[in-house]
Amino acid sequence: MSQYIVVAGAGGVGRCVVAMLRAAGHAVIATVLNEEEERAVKDADPAVETLRLDLSDADGVHTALKQRIATLEQLDGIGVCGAIAPLGPLETTPLSVARRTFEINVLSDLAIFQAALPALRKSGGRLAMVSSMSGKASMPFVGAYSASKFGLEGLADAMRREVQGQGVAVSLVLPGGIKTPMVANQLRDNAAAMERLTAEEDALYGALYRGFQTAASQSHTGDASEPEAVAEAVVTALTGDAPKPRYIVGEDAKQLIGAAEAMGDEEVDVMFAQIFAN
Repeated sequence: MSQYIVVAGAGGVGRCVVAMLRAAGHAVIATVLNEEEERAVKDADPAVETLRLDLSDADGVHTALKQRIATLEQLDGIGVCGAIAPLGPLETTPLSVARRTFEINVLSDLAIFQAALPALRKSGGRLAMVSSMSGKASMPFVGAYSASKFGLEGLADAMRREVQGQGVAVSLVLPGGIKTPMVANQLRDNAAAMERLTAEEDALYGALYRGFQTAASQSHTGDASEPEAVAEAVVTALTGDAPKPRYIVGEDAKQLIGAAEAMGDEEVDVMFAQIFAN
């Protein structure tokens, strides 16, 4: 049966989600940040509707999405795929960057939930949000991102438990590394940042910069998931039978989350020290 689904964030994973939903015959609204993203969506499929949303403004997201949903006869699901992942030690992460990370990765999800819940309740619909293995095991050098994903995990659990019995399903998708342009850009930017480190900065955090660069490069060219694999989990959560609370995607995510859940804090600390040292 054809459904009406919103995909928030039409980047790497989101774009694949849109394509899969359209291939299955569903009507899709893709949220875009700017004209460039809108053009990319329309070039891929002119039948996809678009909605301008800036996920760094959760209040604006709530207002715009609520207004758009009010024009629909039915809303069956929302997949939230947009996120940012700033790099660097927490000591030197600007508070403005951390604040923006939480606005995009956590508060915008809450705004979407609030704006869409009445319509999802009416249709017996679903909300699926992309989290991360970093929401289960907090990694050094991506502290702001990990903290935001831990926040999303707690938010989703509360959402799911609050709407139990209302006919609305809330799911999280937890991927490991993903082979997207965002990761390629991270590696480029981190390499440039390493070149700018002062002697003092290098003594304090140079090993983290280099450790991340090595680990992320190996993942990006090795066992990181293709965006289609993550998108498939999102689509399953939105349209498959009996949606689950969580979908873990990728062998790296399964291994890291499993290890973090089985180990004590000191053991996890040693694990990450070894990952970055190697």
